[in-house]
Amino acid sequence: MVKIEVSLHYVLQNLLGAESVEIPVNGKQKLKEVLLKLCEGKPEAYELLFKDGRLRRELIFMVNGVGINHLAGEDTEVKDSDVITIVPAIAGG
Repeated sequence: MVKIEVSLHYVLQNLLGAESVEIPVNGKQKLKEVLLKLCEGKPEAYELLFKDGRLRRELIFMVNGVGINHLAGEDTEVKDSDVITIVPAIAGG
């Protein structure tokens, strides 16, 4: 069993009671699958991360510091020791 660290933004930190959590996985898994595991039994977390079954566009998801828009999106494969970071997209003018 391997573990993937998920670094959380402020709202998720409050909801889950930690700055980061480790998700146990078996080998490589897709980012979306790992985040669904994070949300198991936590419907509020699911609502924050997903909309219509897809990752929310108003959040930035990174794997090892690289935005998933530069990878394979929610189908990006993650493996042991990878770090997933979730932050809100901020726009201003």
